[in-house]
Amino acid sequence: MRHSVFAGGKRLRPILCMEAARMIEAAAVARSNAAGPIIGSLPPGIELVGAALEMLHTYSLIHDDLPALDNDDLRRGRPTCHKAFGEAIAILAGDGLQTQAYEVLAQIACPAEARVAIIREIAHATGTIDGMIGGQVVDLEAEHKKPDLATLEYIHRSKTAALITASVVSGGLYAGASVADIGRLRTYGQSIGLAFQIVDDVLDLTQTSEQLGKTAGKDKAAEKATYPALFGIEESIRKADALVEQACAELNEYGSAAATLIDLAHYLVERKK
Repeated sequence: MRHSVFAGGKRLRPILCMEAARMIEAAAVARSNAAGPIIGSLPPGIELVGAALEMLHTYSLIHDDLPALDNDDLRRGRPTCHKAFGEAIAILAGDGLQTQAYEVLAQIACPAEARVAIIREIAHATGTIDGMIGGQVVDLEAEHKKPDLATLEYIHRSKTAALITASVVSGGLYAGASVADIGRLRTYGQSIGLAFQIVDDVLDLTQTSEQLGKTAGKDKAAEKATYPALFGIEESIRKADALVEQACAELNEYGSAAATLIDLAHYLVERKK
């Protein structure tokens, strides 16, 4: 479990969660005192939600890398969990991280109603219908086939964007976001989540394994359903850019408090790994 969690990585999902919470708290302060720009502070304890999200993301990577799924040898610049410890321990490490994540979420310091809503949001995002596991199933079924746009979007929105969206929404829920706030955060998360996966697909074709910290060219070799396979690299990048602009437009209401989330959205299409 430690081998995979502490191997590095972008920590994107915890950061999105924490920055969404910061933005919502800043918005609440701004409504009560309109003088000057508001940056906001992190609500105490929000880092536990971020840690749980990273555990869930890492569990999914451990299982994705297994021979029965993507069969990869490299993750975050080091041997994948099953290469280091064998398949049985890798499966159990992923199971352990998933279980530990919900143990942590059960203890977060927010009102009980918000805690339940956060657990429900994250469980749905990592589950079967429109969630990470369901997206993985359709991804496997679509291999070696010419995908249509509806199938491709379902895979990306479920396999990747769902947990990214849940990260943003969970941060908002923790900070006491309104229904309108949650709607904007959800649209932002769905848009950047899809953009993230589109760029990931492009990088798989354009970067080396050393640059990515994982095996390059795997999607093409496995004939995966990807945006570049359907639209080509240039059109895929244009689609990712448009999604990021859509995401940022959702945060106009929050002014300077949204600066970090807007910067993160742009980072997703500018990154090289």
